[in-house]
Amino acid sequence: MGQVLSQEEIDALLGGLDDITSDEPEEEKAEEARDEGEVKSYDFTNAASLTRVRFPAIDVINDYFNRGLRTTLSSILRVVVDSTAIPTEVITFKEFLRRVPVPSNIHVLKMEPLRGHIVMVVDSQIVFSIVEIFLGAAQFGQMRVEGREFTSIEQRLIKKVVSAMLSDFERAWRPIYPVTLQYVRSEINPQFAKVAQDDDTVLVSKYQLELEEVTGFITLCIPLTILQPIKAKLQSSFQSEEGTDPQWRQGIIQNLRHTELSFIVPLGNATISGADLLDLNIGDVIQLDANIDDRLLAYIQGLPKFKGTPGVKRGQRAFKIENIILNPDDI
Repeated sequence: MGQVLSQEEIDALLGGLDDITSDEPEEEKAEEARDEGEVKSYDFTNAASLTRVRFPAIDVINDYFNRGLRTTLSSILRVVVDSTAIPTEVITFKEFLRRVPVPSNIHVLKMEPLRGHIVMVVDSQIVFSIVEIFLGAAQFGQMRVEGREFTSIEQRLIKKVVSAMLSDFERAWRPIYPVTLQYVRSEINPQFAKVAQDDDTVLVSKYQLELEEVTGFITLCIPLTILQPIKAKLQSSFQSEEGTDPQWRQGIIQNLRHTELSFIVPLGNATISGADLLDLNIGDVIQLDANIDDRLLAYIQGLPKFKGTPGVKRGQRAFKIENIILNPDDI
């Protein structure tokens, strides 16, 4: 016990201790390196942040809707409205609710024929500015957002504007997948607009509006579960969908069937001099270059399409089609 170790012996003991304990940190470092480099943990409770979903068609829809917003709001409000589409985010519904300020003008909508609901949020500053414009204020954007509920008059005025925006939204979706938005209800507190579970993934599209000195946002939240039946359409390129989508083709055919066309059947022509024109009186007869039994041409939008004979059916003037002209050069 009374023996005193020399400095060399102390250094030797400390060196041996370092050799014994150095193995464990090396193994721990190796495991940490493997954890950081090769293996990554997956958080199932926040899967949306790890999901990389690309919907090219959504970008096209947002662009069309953004143009419609700019035109529609400028026309309704009679002021210049500028709108900018912000890139779509993929987040959880809980995160979306956390970002919604209180108060906000929240609208719950049903997206037919898809199953489920979506949410449209209009910033309060935009709502109050729209109300001021409708009520004839010389300057708008001066009203303070007090955290109160919107009055019935304010709700009716903003619902009129929202209905016009919904029409623009339907037109923007029509080339991809025809949808119809049904108004369900409006809320002021985002906690009462639960259209999805907290951990569900949602697509959030925002549009920044500028009404002179007033700036605000319109936000659309669409749960991904609603879009599952048409996921393939949204992930495909917009151009290819136009040519291959049967519903797109059927929509075009349906629109063509309801298009109004001019149908003209000239009975004949005549050439007269100016002097004869001045001498014409009531009861005079002008002889045409067509005989009574000749087949006449029917013109559709100025192009010859049919040959037939005129007549009367059920007391009305009629035209009986006898031949179809496929090539106007063959006449």
